[in-house]
Amino acid sequence: MCQHQYLNKNWIEEDKQFYPKRRVDNKISWQKPHIIGSFYSHKMKRTVQYHSLNECYFYYYLELDHETIRYYVQPVEVPIPILSKIGDKKFWQHVPDVLVFRNGSKPLLYQIKEAPGDLGEKFLRCNQRCELMAKEQNWQYDVIYPKRIPEVVLENITYLHGYLRHRKYYEYLIDDAIFKVKLGQPMLVNELAQSFYPAFNQSEARPLTFHLLAKGLIHTNILEKITGDSVIHIPANSNANLLDKRFFGKEEGTE
Repeated sequence: MCQHQYLNKNWIEEDKQFYPKRRVDNKISWQKPHIIGSFYSHKMKRTVQYHSLNECYFYYYLELDHETIRYYVQPVEVPIPILSKIGDKKFWQHVPDVLVFRNGSKPLLYQIKEAPGDLGEKFLRCNQRCELMAKEQNWQYDVIYPKRIPEVVLENITYLHGYLRHRKYYEYLIDDAIFKVKLGQPMLVNELAQSFYPAFNQSEARPLTFHLLAKGLIHTNILEKITGDSVIHIPANSNANLLDKRFFGKEEGTE
């Protein structure tokens, strides 16, 4: 069994230790325009704030990724040494973007950036210190660029994130829906939704199908826009996750 398994872990200490270390604001947006906002995290059972659209995309993905058990935004302060004008050594505190606890992996400390060219001397200095802290804590460290992901994938992540909420009537349909997909796969989203008529209409059954996609219980081609005509199936490997190689640097596997 892998030593990095978190399913039965008590997170009380981590919740205390990795509370957000900076406040979300847009006070420098006149220099570098960015989007700030927040959403309710079904995984963390709390409101999560983001400083940019890149952060938003990545946090949405963490919500969808069934191997991500927990994640903490702005989790730690990393002391960055500088020299004052008179030569005294001082420190300022840099805050990386997110610490991710994912089954099968060491904790992953991430910096989320716009593009590889979005780097300067200040970032490189922060990067070195973050790598050092991660090594000391026995974490992994990486810099990621969500906007390098194909636009259709980002749109699908955003779309499916909206269907994570569990509705009461899903409880009566989930097992039946999965059985129907196993029996009829490959099939279309609309075909599965129509199979519940007249007990449930399209406006009730289609959200269930997208919910199953969001929870990873059924799959589709994430490289194509998800619609009612998307082809769905049950993955042969229950741990398969098409986006691993794009966000976590893993090699592409097979379903």
